[in-house]
Amino acid sequence: MTALSVPLAAQQTSPDTWGDQGNGTYINPILNADYSDPDVIRVGEKYYMVASDFHFLGMQVLVSDDMVNWRLLSQVYSRFDFPGWDTNERYAGGSWAPAIRYHDGKFWIFFCTPDEGLFMTNATDPAGPWSPLTNVCHVPKWEDPCPFWDDDGQAYLGRSIHGAGPIIIYRMSPDGTRLLDEGRTVYRGPVAEGTKIHKRNGYYYLSIPEGGVSKGWQTVLRSKSIYGPYEKRVVLERGTTDINGPHQGAMVDTPEGEWFFFHFQQYNPLGRVVHLQPMHWEDDWPVVGVDIDRNGVGEPVASWTKPRGTRDVPVEVPRTDDDFSGPSLGLQWQFNHNPVDDAWSLTERPGTLTLHALQADDFRRARNTLTQKTMGYRGTATVRMDFDDLADGQRCGIACIGKANSLLGIRRDGADTRLYLEHGGTEAASFPVSGTTVYLRLQADARANRYTLLYSTDNRNFTAAGDAFPMEFGNWKGVRVGLYCYNVRQAAGSASFDDFTYRHDGPARRQPMTPQEAIVSRIATTSFPDRTFTVRLPEKADESLRVIQQAIDSCSWLGGGTVRVTAGHYPLNGPLRLKSDVNLHLDEGAYLQFSGRADDFLPVVLTRWEGTEMYGHSPMIYAYHANNIAITGSGTIDAQGGKEFAAWSRIEAPDRDRLREMGDKLVPVQERVFGKGTVLRPSCIQPLGCSRVLIEGVTIKDSPFWTIHPVLCDNVIVRGVTIDSHFPNNDGCDPEGTSNVLIERCTFRTGDDAIAIKSGRDTDGRSIGRPSRNIVIRDCIFHSECNGLCIGSEMSGGASDVYMSNIEIGTVKNALYFKSNRDRGGYIRRVFVDSITVERAKGAILRFETNYFGFRGGNYQALYEDFHISHVQAEKADHYAVFMDGNEVYPIRNVRIHDFHVGEAPHAHYLKNTEGVRFTSSSVNGTPLPEQPEESPERVTLEVY
Repeated sequence: MTALSVPLAAQQTSPDTWGDQGNGTYINPILNADYSDPDVIRVGEKYYMVASDFHFLGMQVLVSDDMVNWRLLSQVYSRFDFPGWDTNERYAGGSWAPAIRYHDGKFWIFFCTPDEGLFMTNATDPAGPWSPLTNVCHVPKWEDPCPFWDDDGQAYLGRSIHGAGPIIIYRMSPDGTRLLDEGRTVYRGPVAEGTKIHKRNGYYYLSIPEGGVSKGWQTVLRSKSIYGPYEKRVVLERGTTDINGPHQGAMVDTPEGEWFFFHFQQYNPLGRVVHLQPMHWEDDWPVVGVDIDRNGVGEPVASWTKPRGTRDVPVEVPRTDDDFSGPSLGLQWQFNHNPVDDAWSLTERPGTLTLHALQADDFRRARNTLTQKTMGYRGTATVRMDFDDLADGQRCGIACIGKANSLLGIRRDGADTRLYLEHGGTEAASFPVSGTTVYLRLQADARANRYTLLYSTDNRNFTAAGDAFPMEFGNWKGVRVGLYCYNVRQAAGSASFDDFTYRHDGPARRQPMTPQEAIVSRIATTSFPDRTFTVRLPEKADESLRVIQQAIDSCSWLGGGTVRVTAGHYPLNGPLRLKSDVNLHLDEGAYLQFSGRADDFLPVVLTRWEGTEMYGHSPMIYAYHANNIAITGSGTIDAQGGKEFAAWSRIEAPDRDRLREMGDKLVPVQERVFGKGTVLRPSCIQPLGCSRVLIEGVTIKDSPFWTIHPVLCDNVIVRGVTIDSHFPNNDGCDPEGTSNVLIERCTFRTGDDAIAIKSGRDTDGRSIGRPSRNIVIRDCIFHSECNGLCIGSEMSGGASDVYMSNIEIGTVKNALYFKSNRDRGGYIRRVFVDSITVERAKGAILRFETNYFGFRGGNYQALYEDFHISHVQAEKADHYAVFMDGNEVYPIRNVRIHDFHVGEAPHAHYLKNTEGVRFTSSSVNGTPLPEQPEESPERVTLEVY
């Protein structure tokens, strides 16, 4: 089997996907969650994992059929009966770096706590029950134990000491209950810890991490005697990758004889996530990862083939959701310190978790706080909470737990009941609340380190309780989500929780990937070598363009990397041309200001203008047939489109009509030259014929025309971009003839449409026939002066499989707008819109228009079919809530509209030439819409474009 090896140094950011890719490969981390200090064994054809849980009780056991997909199997213990565990005084205490082994028909787990000593438990079935914890040695400051049973039956135990090193080996009783001597030191090294003992081909191996978590490496020692002396070899290092301290884990073989190595990476604030490295043996030494720089030491890989024989194992991760209807809590839940079992219940209110408030001075000391790990880079956890049994002094809600804690919940003080937001023990905001039910949500983005707490009364429309906040890894643990209920004055009151759902960006167990998730997972992401060209403000301002372009050219010629533009004002008297394998990164405070003078953007380049191919003025940033390109950072791109270009909109008609005639007659493109003396405005950023494009984080101002305009591209991500551009035709983002697109977390303040999906115009567009498809738009804000989401009007090549969700739309002309006319042809099909709020539409909230203005006498009707619109909440439409104007040849068909509500509109709906339009659970002006609306006998027009 050929392995797929990608050094992590080649990744500019962490991938959006992780774990099993469903194609026989996996992407690290395989478990993108806080399973720190993992230890893994194989028994038969199954693999078992344990990890440190510290003060969260009580050590989860996971099982896998393929080393990549894991599910929770059991919890080892439920409490520590030692001082401090009933009073929440053991933060960062508890179970450190456990080891799991199989011997004599039993599974054995050993671990140390920093205060109480060395513990052991065993079970004949890893699903439990596990034996009560045996305190083998009640001694503080031991850590990282590992048992070993030799071929002659003699048992040993290796361990290190708090603070790391040395490594000490003891003789141990075969039943694991006693140490038989004072131990012998076998190795001293730089922060040596986490030893795992193995035996192979007559050698004893000690696999130990050294050098500390952030800067360390993995060492292996070998000897013919368990007491040494040991030879030493470093087998895994960070090297050229961005994986800090790749160590602390386990060497495991497969039934087919392959070997792999598990380790963790500390990824703040998510925690210590689990990676899996390929491994083999040479001269009785393990070789881990891939030796990228040929120095004899392996480095981590980003992806690899799964173990042989495991391609068909179902994709799964540990469970996260819980409806609290089972007889016991799901294994994903862990109490913070010892629980008080008579103060929580799953049966008091069947189908809910009831927490009774115990007295505590603050959240840190609150008992019965129930937690689980956050999973993946991005996720949303939502829970319904009923608080009809509040008592004076009570606090209850959802928590984001880390080094400091953030809470969103209900508090009662005397007769005053309020929703409150707390950060680090200090109340940050409070809001009046009515009723006795609220939905609470934690929205997490670990890559950006942005966490947001939100609330809702209907589980549809969520309001942020405050600004997004950062979190920190703390008490040796990554960020967690928690449910809490306590009382600052007395042990009184309760709260009930149900319908806990947690959606994250990893694969979901027993839950097929949604179509939009599948699209996102297939988008090929950018990756850049660890090479940086730093651009600083030149002494002569007019040198800025040359210096930046020279850095781009050199970076691409040398194999790629990052061109970092430092803070400063860079006047640019011409376009930048982005080249393959280059990430143009703008530091905070970096301000690229283009001249805005038309002649500076000559000579002409191949482009598309309103859907027709031509040679015209260059976009400000242009890329042609480039692969693996990015524009990132928090700097600003100012096109100065108003300096000369914007005024062209009033005089462009002759050139526009000449170009369209050329397109209709299919005049060769090389003859369609619109250079000096012509007035067709260029886009601001345009990759043409490119693949793997990322535009992330930047602010873009004052575009001459369409702002971000990918043409005939594939694999495009536009993320976290702010567009502030208010000249004519200033669309925000217009993918044209482009496939596999993700647009997320962007803010569009634009003079025209926020997003308009295109695919060419009329004869020229149909002759090329390149559709736009597989497009996901989510978590964006549209404050556009024209329309919200549009498909068309240039859609002659077709548009399909478009998914749009969680969008806030302000005051626009039309909120959701599908537009074409009889010149176009083409199709719009399979469009899915969900969870949209609209402030006001001057035309219609939902508009299907097949008679768009500018008709030039063609006879190419467009096909509209298969639309699914749900969970739309709009305040007002000046004309129509729903406007559908179809054509007789291809009626608009199969439109399903569910949970669509418009507060105020003069007309509920207009339908002409439609088939199969259905409304369910929808209303306008408070009046339910008919499930099967009638067609209008007369055609009407809506002159709001």
